[in-house]
Amino acid sequence: MSEQTVRFARLAAFARPAPAARSLRLRILGVVAAIDVACCLAAGVVTVINAREATRVEIAASLEIAEPFVRETLIRLQRDLGRLRSIADVQVALPGVRHVRIVVYDEAGREVATRPAQSAHGEGEEPPAWFAALIAPPPERRVVPVLIDGEREGEVVIHGEAADEIAEVWEDLLSLAALFVTLNALGLAVFAAALARVLAPLGALAQGLSDLERRRLDRPLPTPASRELAALTERFNRLAEALGAERATNARLSWRMITLQDDERRRIAKELHDELGPGLFGLRANLASLERAVAPGVAAGALKPEAGERIATVIELSERLSGANVRLLRSLRPIALGEAPLADVVRGLIADFERLHPDRAFALDAEGLKAGYGEVVDLTVYRCVQEGVTNALRHAACSRVDVRLSEGPDADGEPAVLISVRDDGAGVADGAREGFGLVGLGERVQALGGRFRLHSRFGGAALEVALPLVPVASPRPQGCPS
Repeated sequence: MSEQTVRFARLAAFARPAPAARSLRLRILGVVAAIDVACCLAAGVVTVINAREATRVEIAASLEIAEPFVRETLIRLQRDLGRLRSIADVQVALPGVRHVRIVVYDEAGREVATRPAQSAHGEGEEPPAWFAALIAPPPERRVVPVLIDGEREGEVVIHGEAADEIAEVWEDLLSLAALFVTLNALGLAVFAAALARVLAPLGALAQGLSDLERRRLDRPLPTPASRELAALTERFNRLAEALGAERATNARLSWRMITLQDDERRRIAKELHDELGPGLFGLRANLASLERAVAPGVAAGALKPEAGERIATVIELSERLSGANVRLLRSLRPIALGEAPLADVVRGLIADFERLHPDRAFALDAEGLKAGYGEVVDLTVYRCVQEGVTNALRHAACSRVDVRLSEGPDADGEPAVLISVRDDGAGVADGAREGFGLVGLGERVQALGGRFRLHSRFGGAALEVALPLVPVASPRPQGCPS
């Protein structure tokens, strides 16, 4: 595996989100909402404390005002002869004071009359008991004795009454709560919209990492308005440029290696075809002529019979060498490649497999395939089919092999030549290691910017290859042999 592949794998692992990852936007909104709630609770606590103290001060002030009124009323009644004859006469003259309740008791402690506290609070929702318990100050009262003809006949008790003040505080808190909910809902909505706008570059960055995973390095990210995110985006674009330059360099080297290898094979095949082929043909022709010349001598007894047998053996060896030469030529480079349509060349390859393996069934679908896509791509298609079928025959224990060649979009939507070799065998064994043929084929496909995959499927195994019609190394670098 090349260093570039390792880097792409690391980038892909970095780009994939954690399985349990939560939205950053929701987390920030949650933090802001939690801060709002905490502030609201703190404000509520402060409001309750202040309201409790204000209520206590208000009740104390009301008691301070009510006590002189009561004493003054009792003194005025005592001065007016005939108006204060009994304790019951006090009720009519008692003043009404806000926040206090005045109760008249006789000497035996029985309640004679009550003057309820004046209320400025109209009809409305009563505060709950728990809230009243939070706001209500400690009970406080004042006692004024009632004297008639110098004798104590009872007393007037002034009680602090905080219900009216608590109701006002409750109404204020409800109004503030409604205002808080409304303003905070609007504030969170505006903040969420602004946050979405601010974090939008992070979505673009995630898409950029996804493009890096798919090896799309020619899509720079736009520079956002935020200075911090702009710096991050700039570094990302520089990284993509560096990876793109390194990938282009590796692609050129890979293309160079492939073309050099193909050129070397072409040269060896040419030597075998032009030199060894005619030599073997001349050897077979001379051996045949020698066999015809020796045959009369062997028949007449002038030569030993072993001479004819050895000549026949040499002829057989020469034919075997000639057949091996033809097979070696085909393995190095198909003779018809570049001269005949690609589909016909692959069809000839399948015909060879049918002749060598008559007990297996083969099928080829190459509809829509062009006559050729260039020598490198055509040879790679030929090698993929050759290696895929050979691998299926050797390891799959199959009875049928289906080959399909087509032109269409690859996984990234780019135009490509699609190759599929499927069998009905036992599939790919777990932990099976790829042989040298598949490893070399995968490196060749990767060097062309394609995708290579061998996997099990329902009812067998499948080799799937996608070769882009515009290779990574295109256009060819200067100096590559044609």
